[in-house]
Amino acid sequence: MYPSLAGSAVVTGDPVELARWVMQGQRPHSMPAGRYSTQMLQFGWMKPADAAALFSYLRSNFGNAAAPVDAATVAKALGP
Repeated sequence: MYPSLAGSAVVTGDPVELARWVMQGQRPHSMPAGRYSTQMLQFGWMKPADAAALFSYLRSNFGNAAAPVDAATVAKALGP
């Protein structure tokens, strides 16, 4: 029903796309169109440092082994 966190190209791929998806609901290019009928809830209320900690956790757990994300990357993804 929902994308898996384990081995997800969205979770382990470009951290900017991950931040835009979680924070703004912007669907990543790496997610197949039309595969999931629901929309991602937006967590734009999170501070970049908190979001970076969450993304780093997701990227290093559930069988994933991607690099951590820093707050500057999240802030850059969200723009001015």
